[in-house]
Amino acid sequence: MHPANMDDLGSKSGFTSLNPLSIPSAPTPAPAPASAGTKRKRDTQPKFYAVRVGKEPGVYHTWLECLDQVRGFPKSVFKSFPSMTEAQAFIAGERDLTNGVDAAGKLGTPQKWYGVRSGRIPGVYTSWEGVLDQIRGWKGPKHKMFKTRAEAELFVKEGAHGMNGHGSAMESIETNGGMPNKKKAKITIKPDPDLHEHIDYLPGEAPLDGAEDDFDATITLSHTDPATSLRFKTDKERSRTTYSVARPARLAPIRIYTDGSSLANGRAEAMAGVGVYFGPGDSRNVSEGLQGSKQTNQRAELTAVLRALEACPKDRRVVILTDSRYAINCCSEWFRKWRANGWVNAAGKLVENRDLIQKVVDNLEERLRMNEHRHVDSDEEDEADEGEVNGVAQNGGVKGYWERGPAGVKFVWVKGHAKDPGNEAADGLATAGARGARELVEADDDNF
Repeated sequence: MHPANMDDLGSKSGFTSLNPLSIPSAPTPAPAPASAGTKRKRDTQPKFYAVRVGKEPGVYHTWLECLDQVRGFPKSVFKSFPSMTEAQAFIAGERDLTNGVDAAGKLGTPQKWYGVRSGRIPGVYTSWEGVLDQIRGWKGPKHKMFKTRAEAELFVKEGAHGMNGHGSAMESIETNGGMPNKKKAKITIKPDPDLHEHIDYLPGEAPLDGAEDDFDATITLSHTDPATSLRFKTDKERSRTTYSVARPARLAPIRIYTDGSSLANGRAEAMAGVGVYFGPGDSRNVSEGLQGSKQTNQRAELTAVLRALEACPKDRRVVILTDSRYAINCCSEWFRKWRANGWVNAAGKLVENRDLIQKVVDNLEERLRMNEHRHVDSDEEDEADEGEVNGVAQNGGVKGYWERGPAGVKFVWVKGHAKDPGNEAADGLATAGARGARELVEADDDNF
């Protein structure tokens, strides 16, 4: 192979060379004496090609033999040396590679050996991630980094024979995450004789000193090992974010979205529906057709508010979110003047939908009477005075008429069809109720 093609070969075959390799040339006749402008002959001294990671690790005498071992082998590691001794030392990992590669095959990084004297599985490791799996969460870990495998093995062996006394502090290079950093402050861990750090406990049998609720968070159930049902968690499993169900805040109000829908609103064939949305899959959600002969959108909106109040406990704060300003104004502002005028509006006509408005107002007044005896904490008052719910302004920040007492009701207007998840869900329930009612009417018509 021509030397000019070496870079292309390395990029295509997937192996990593540790130094620029030169291919021995075949013997050539002695050239004429060198003169100005002529090139010097390539160095033809023998080389020894050490393959540390490849198909068959070993020392090879020609580049072609070395190439056969590393070509197509993922993350192969090899290097040429002028002597057999150096090549063998490289394979054994005893050579300090100032400009070599580490176990992952990264150029320019010296090989590091990590000795884990006290951990889940004591031994020598070639990556910091492997060390973390053995020491994270372990009581009194003992580990150290070395430049050679022999030093790391000696460190582990001394620990196995108890040569390291309890009186001396052991340096730990564990950090909060990632590789160890020389610039970060080092942590010194003093051995505690009571920890029995050299006992090799099986999963689930180690002392639970400091464990919450007598539960060891470092173990989990094993589904692969038939010999035992427990195993230690991996580093990835221990650092994984876990979610748990949280209890609702003591003073949190019940938030309900309501909506009404009328198909062909204003026509004789109109059919309306009611939607009440407490949350995903909530059994209190309502999707039904509007009762009565008047199938208007306004009556559907008022009925949805009434259904929401009927489904709520009367001793809890409630926030009703609706896109109907008509329903909010009828139940919190206009009803007072209408009632004082005998349910006659400013035009001298009877108030439309009085029956539904009266039912909603009666429900709200009953809630006030039932909770008059309850004391209102300062925390409850502060929460009731909040001017926003999830960033939605409530009546300009002014307390509404029904927001009094420990079971007050707050009406919040939200813009319809503005991609508000709760409003869209309530609208879907209302529309489904209207369509269902229309299908029932059409089926009855077909039977006659």
